[in-house]
Amino acid sequence: MKNKIGIITMMIIVLSGMTSCKKFLTQLPQDSVAPETFYNTSDQLNSALAAVYAELGNTDEATYSRFLSLEANGSNDEYYLRSSSAIAASVYNASASYANFITCWNDLYQGIERANLLLEHLPASSAPKATRDEIMGETLFLRAYYYFVLVSYWGDVPLKLHSTTSVTDINYPRIPKKQVYAQIIQDMTTAEGLVNTATVWNNNGRISKTGVEGILARVCLHAAGRLGDATYYQQAENWALKVVNSGLHSLNPDYKQIFINESQDVEDLKECIWEIEFYRDDAGIYHNYERFGSTIGINNTNTDYGFMQGQYIMLGTYYNLFGKGDLRRDWTMAPFYYSGNDASLGKITTPTTATWGRPLAKWRREYQKPDVIGVKNFGPTNWPLLRYADVLLMLAEADNEINGPTATNEGYVNLIRERAYGNVLNGRVVNNIAITTAGTGYTTAPTITISGGGATRNATATATVASGKITAITITDGGAFYTSVPTVTINGGGGTGGTATATISNLSDADLVASQYSSKAVFRQTIMDERSRELGGEGHRKLDLFRWGTFLSTVANLVTIIPVQAPSASSSSTYGYTGRTSATTPYKNVSARDTLFPIPISELTLNPGIPFSAQNPGW
Repeated sequence: MKNKIGIITMMIIVLSGMTSCKKFLTQLPQDSVAPETFYNTSDQLNSALAAVYAELGNTDEATYSRFLSLEANGSNDEYYLRSSSAIAASVYNASASYANFITCWNDLYQGIERANLLLEHLPASSAPKATRDEIMGETLFLRAYYYFVLVSYWGDVPLKLHSTTSVTDINYPRIPKKQVYAQIIQDMTTAEGLVNTATVWNNNGRISKTGVEGILARVCLHAAGRLGDATYYQQAENWALKVVNSGLHSLNPDYKQIFINESQDVEDLKECIWEIEFYRDDAGIYHNYERFGSTIGINNTNTDYGFMQGQYIMLGTYYNLFGKGDLRRDWTMAPFYYSGNDASLGKITTPTTATWGRPLAKWRREYQKPDVIGVKNFGPTNWPLLRYADVLLMLAEADNEINGPTATNEGYVNLIRERAYGNVLNGRVVNNIAITTAGTGYTTAPTITISGGGATRNATATATVASGKITAITITDGGAFYTSVPTVTINGGGGTGGTATATISNLSDADLVASQYSSKAVFRQTIMDERSRELGGEGHRKLDLFRWGTFLSTVANLVTIIPVQAPSASSSSTYGYTGRTSATTPYKNVSARDTLFPIPISELTLNPGIPFSAQNPGW
């Protein structure tokens, strides 16, 4: 924690208005000012509030600009860090002196310090009561959210609810996590009655009423698991229902568009309830920026097309979690690579057998605006903290824990799955083409034409030949809104006699089947899997595994199956995949200590309230 005496040294940014969180970050920091003269006008209060928000995306990369968005969440059963020899939280070989542990801890407590200062000076402000109430709500929520991150990763933590007034004000012991959760829920509940709705801001960078409710549902689910107290499930359900019943939110019919929008800074208030907004102004100056966009993605060294390192690699076991026709799979993990790591040379389509080594690619720099795509390491891609899909899944989970499987909670999951399978976006599609006659004499791949069936967009497919015969037909586009089975015609390629038939999907194909909700335990696992498919790579998975108490067993299973299922490097090296040994390394490093981060060595040294003996077990 950083000590302050008499003055505050923080990022003071003057708002030009109150309708956009990004406008909090458009001015350069000013000099330190005395608190007794600063927290007075509405503009000054909003500037102080901007400083509280700023720690969410601090450019030291220790919060959501990189560490909390990627490194802190890996390696999990979705992806791992390709550079397995690095010292990193994702490789499970860092120590209590690791810089990102220290800086993240400090940033979170800096946000709390700024929140405490603002809350203490609000009552004396001359700003209108409505302004003071709104700012109080946002500030209480943000302080509570910072504590939620702390308790999620560190467990028992110092609970500091007033600003620092003296250099001797440094003795803060660890407080039991049950008490920390209680304070978080208390502050967020108060905030829920004070903050504006998303329609007032027309912006999802500022926390809204439904945003508070959705995060409260998450906090209560975590409390239920981490504290072993099932009474929190009812609270989680109540908060999630408030979001659903508000009528303000719905699913974007196109899954991939969610992340294209975030790459292009396009607001989607229906689906994306709360985001961290990274921002570059018209003069090309980054007032805050992210590094996750260049760290992940399809490996590309040509900055003209969006530099991406492809550092986080998806597991083949994660690929296998997706069903046939699930559109989320090939967006979350790219089904192609760039020739020679150079996007200008074109995309190389992934062979269907290459299920290991695909990069995490939800946010693709090729979709960024032209004025930012050429910046090598930095970007303005927004980071999702709460999506409506997450709320639906949390609601289904909480209700299942209370009532077991019901038509209602199954319906929440089916809404997610129907979007995933393109029901709203594409309707019925061609989902399979079966070769009925292989033909003879083919020297090159023939042309596959799919016609009829009443489609609004015809399906397309390509053929593979060997020894003069058609050996496979691969669908490249399933088309859209078929009303009947189309006709498949095969022409060219120097051969004759090849025939094939198509089948089309049914809208009910996306829905859960009875075996997926036959009991509370079975449906619990179904929801766990659906969360991974829907929210993969968005920073939730490791914390979900923590709260379910399955992290260590999940990792142990990966250590066993990766050497058996993963290919050697030579058979899947087109992405920079380096083989089963490096894929297994992060997981082999895991021990019981890794369900919590270590209290930073700097905190143990400077805070007499936490002796070295109070360090988290194993660290």
